[in-house]
Amino acid sequence: MNKALITGSEAAALGAKLAQIEVLGYYPITPAFPAMERLSKYIEDGELHCKFIRVESDHSALAAVLGASLAGARSYTVTNSQGLLLMTEVVYHAAGLRQPIVMGVANRALSAPHSRFPEHGDAISQGASGWIQMFCENNQDIMDNTIQAFRVAEELRTPVMVNYEGYIQSHTLEEVYIPEQEKVAKFLPLNRQPALDINNPRGVNTVTGPEFYTDYKYQQNQAMLQALTLIPQTADAYNAEFGTTSCGLVEGYKTEDAEHVIVAMGSIVGTARVLVDELRKEGKKIGVLKVKVWRPFPAEAILAQIKNAKYVTVLDKNIVFGVGGALATEIKAASYGYGNQVINGVILGLGGRQCGIPEVKEAVEHTENSNSKTNTSAWIGL
Repeated sequence: MNKALITGSEAAALGAKLAQIEVLGYYPITPAFPAMERLSKYIEDGELHCKFIRVESDHSALAAVLGASLAGARSYTVTNSQGLLLMTEVVYHAAGLRQPIVMGVANRALSAPHSRFPEHGDAISQGASGWIQMFCENNQDIMDNTIQAFRVAEELRTPVMVNYEGYIQSHTLEEVYIPEQEKVAKFLPLNRQPALDINNPRGVNTVTGPEFYTDYKYQQNQAMLQALTLIPQTADAYNAEFGTTSCGLVEGYKTEDAEHVIVAMGSIVGTARVLVDELRKEGKKIGVLKVKVWRPFPAEAILAQIKNAKYVTVLDKNIVFGVGGALATEIKAASYGYGNQVINGVILGLGGRQCGIPEVKEAVEHTENSNSKTNTSAWIGL
């Protein structure tokens, strides 16, 4: 396994290249653009045999790869923010048609006001779409999750979003271990499942009456539930093949004896790890729980990690207006009736606002100073 200093965008592109994608549809959007740029270079240099479809919008980008996937091609695209919102119609089509597309999302804040800076609001907006969603802590995660996403998607016939944060990850260099192409091909054999055949023309997504629609949605939901088992199995197989330590649904760090657990997803997990190490030196029993998979929601895996904690601080780089952070809201719902710990949701880092060690420490202190067991989300950094 080789090692290289690359950006998150390069890691996403490299993951797609190692997966040997066959069709790439893309419309330029910041900060997702560098991933497409690198993939187009691989194609131009003859390192990747892939059809690059240049389109006029993000909506068309996903529509193009959806068509390719229906024909049986391994398909990929990348987007973020307003581009993902413009895709929303096709996002639901892809999930309902059970197409194994993988999409990188370089998370960026949503308008209005207009922002070019990172947060998770774009991914959260698609939480009910039927896509599996993975979040990446670092650039290694971006590449590993992209490769694993294709295997999961193709086995379940369910699309997967691989979320990584704009600029914080997309444009930042980190050391990444790169698996050999031959081993990836063995780990990820092409599981071609065409729904369309020019020699046997037929329609897809025809008008469906009430007597069948619910059955389709039931089967779609069953596939999502199966992902709760398949994703950890896929991570285990990946680790066995490549000697990595990629996590499945969640990953605890010093949570075994923790009286206080920080729960987060994305790049802020790394920041929380540093704070945990500092507070441990002061004698504080604290740990952090990394949530890799947000859809399907891994309630049992999360509860198993936080059940013995007195305090739980959930960090959300998103806001569901009038409700709170999406991750905290779902953890509180899953925890109902299970214990007496204080679960405090915290909103921070929106639109690229500073969310370093001081802000995470403030969030921890806010939880421990709270008298409510289900208090509404606090805002840090105002």
